[in-house]
Amino acid sequence: MVRVLLTIGVLLVLAAGLAAAVGVLAYGTEPPRDGTLEVAGLAEPVRLGWGADGTVWVEGADAEALAAGLGYAHSADHGWATALWRQAARGTLAEWFGDEARDLDLHARTLGFASLGRRTYEALPEADREILDAYARGTSAAFAQPGVAQSDAFIVADVVPAPWDPWDALAIERLHAYLAAPALTADATWRRAAMADTVVAQFVAADSMFRAFLGMPGGGFDRAYVAPTAAGRNLMQQVSAGNSALALLAPAVLKTPGRSTVALTIPGTLVSPGGWSGGTGWGLLMGSPLRLEPYGGVAPPALYSRIVERDGDETLLAVTRDSTGLVLRAGRDAPVQAEGTQTVGPPADTLGTGWRVRWQGFALGTDLGAFQSLRDGRVPSQFTLVSGDGVVATASETRVLGRPRVAMTNGTAALTAQDTLARFAASLLVRTPPPAAPDSGAVREIRASDPADREVTSTWAREQLPTLLARLGARDSLDDVLQVPYAYLNGWDGSYRADAIAPSVFEWWLASHRDLTGHLPDPSDSLDVALLPSSLRIARAELRDRYGARPMDWRWGRLQGGPQYPVLGHRGGAAARRFHDGLGAPGGHPTALRPGPSVVFEGPRPGRAVWTLRTDLQTGRVAVRSPALRPRIADITDPDDGPGSLLIEVDPSGPMPSALLSLTPASS
Repeated sequence: MVRVLLTIGVLLVLAAGLAAAVGVLAYGTEPPRDGTLEVAGLAEPVRLGWGADGTVWVEGADAEALAAGLGYAHSADHGWATALWRQAARGTLAEWFGDEARDLDLHARTLGFASLGRRTYEALPEADREILDAYARGTSAAFAQPGVAQSDAFIVADVVPAPWDPWDALAIERLHAYLAAPALTADATWRRAAMADTVVAQFVAADSMFRAFLGMPGGGFDRAYVAPTAAGRNLMQQVSAGNSALALLAPAVLKTPGRSTVALTIPGTLVSPGGWSGGTGWGLLMGSPLRLEPYGGVAPPALYSRIVERDGDETLLAVTRDSTGLVLRAGRDAPVQAEGTQTVGPPADTLGTGWRVRWQGFALGTDLGAFQSLRDGRVPSQFTLVSGDGVVATASETRVLGRPRVAMTNGTAALTAQDTLARFAASLLVRTPPPAAPDSGAVREIRASDPADREVTSTWAREQLPTLLARLGARDSLDDVLQVPYAYLNGWDGSYRADAIAPSVFEWWLASHRDLTGHLPDPSDSLDVALLPSSLRIARAELRDRYGARPMDWRWGRLQGGPQYPVLGHRGGAAARRFHDGLGAPGGHPTALRPGPSVVFEGPRPGRAVWTLRTDLQTGRVAVRSPALRPRIADITDPDDGPGSLLIEVDPSGPMPSALLSLTPASS
């Protein structure tokens, strides 16, 4: 009887444990968001409050206090994303995901995000280190809470987030600066070199795999523009996050005595690409040039790094990198020491051309001070890791920062972008057609207009379509197969809305023609005109084969891509689907104000994760449309329903939320 009772007791305990585990997986857990929490090493108390839409308010005496509060908020609200960015930057993904992530770590260590971040921290002035120390204390305090450390993603991945080091924020800052660089496959120099040289091809393949794992296939697609409205002026910003389902931006209201700031921060960092403070709004294009150049010099001394996988296997990596760049292969052998003290060079037959990767992130430095200046309402003198291109504006003035590839302004309004296809988007705002040479740096004049209702419209498509339809022929002359696609195209306004069918037909029509002829259709070419019905027929067949017989299944949002999942190792599994972001594609196109993917324009294109920001430059009120929902805020929706994304509205003049969490210095 005793044995039976013990068995029953054990089973009850196991059942209770299983029920608790299921409960955690089903409903998740929550870190403290009210009351008081003691934080070791904290110099000044910090107050945090969360609005109904998840926006965090941080109130403190100075920048150090705000950093501590922001660190806590980042990890409390975006714990998995913050920790994952850190693992990627450190080159320690294999500790979580095993052998499948080893090559990812090799690439991260080769680029040196973590080591350069730590060395930068050690070289910073004490005041800057104290801010990073405070951010680390806040982040570690959140990771120590069961509601974070035992949240869904960490349980599924079977990992526990480690305490935060002060230089981790600098490593993640470097990681995001690097991811903001255009994909290497988009650059003709890289493509030609990869075809001719194995060592370059290997680097490009590793880089593509690294970006794909994080859902960030390539940067360079951000837009920032100022447009007058009937009520004043708005700063509009499109931040492209590739195909990532992780929260790239975290809106926060930062309050110190005498100043309220809205900052669109990146979790794990003190970087804020957009925001408003003291009447000044800013929108930065997170670009970071990455170049490949011939190298005929000697390789720098090797740097060694040890990678440990989850099962304990180790790999030793040797990297030839210094502040001038990463040497993929030296152009000549290193000098050798002869007898005595004389140094002799390599034999003449070893002289050749190697390759070096140039990136400003290989030198020590951080943009910590530049972003702090923006949050203080001042324009920074320079940026170190990112190019610093973008727009700074007030209710009456506009200033273009840096040298964006597309810059159009009349002094009170401006459009900036790094992607040259934005020249078509800019024609929504300009009096004259866009310049023929996208890289000319020419500045065109912008007329006063409000583009908010036209951000997914393509003037490129709108101008192409009428001529192509006229060359296709009258509807009565077309066979039955072409009646449906013609009906959708006829009268289309060039809007790439997520729920629209016409853009899908148009894109596949032009792409099919290109596949037939090697180029996009030329309405003045008789052969191209003769092939237009055939290419449209092929496009219809492709859409049916790929997406189904019903035209409703050809919606542009569906063609933009399916649901995305935060990285959990095996993204196609049931565990990954548990973290479905639940949102449809936002619409858009490379030639529209809101960037998006394209079938016509080949090569790396913007993904579906686009953050849309609108800042009222008079009041500082910011509306943020997020492409991803946090499970605690909203339920999962149909991924093909169109934008459907969470709209967060932030008013810096509003009161702090009534429910507050106070971070206080730990008692001795």
